[in-house]
Amino acid sequence: MILLSLTLIVGACATVDPLEDNRIEAEVKAGLVAEKSANLTRIGVISTNGVVYLTGTVTEPEYRAKAEDVARGVRGVRRVVNSLAVRPGL
Repeated sequence: MILLSLTLIVGACATVDPLEDNRIEAEVKAGLVAEKSANLTRIGVISTNGVVYLTGTVTEPEYRAKAEDVARGVRGVRRVVNSLAVRPGL
């Protein structure tokens, strides 16, 4: 049983493609830069196994939601963890 579990875990790890996470990060960042309705260029983006983590601060709640929408729209994104803080007047 333990051997089977270990085999499944190792097999699952072997299917993770770090180049896919690099592509996802690049596409999310490009989408944030291209967004003209808000300044989203200072948002941190990290992708791990298709999970995108957004960090940093934005000045409006709408910008926080917009950044998440941009990330969700990238092919291969399985989930978005939005840790953006809203601080008006920055």
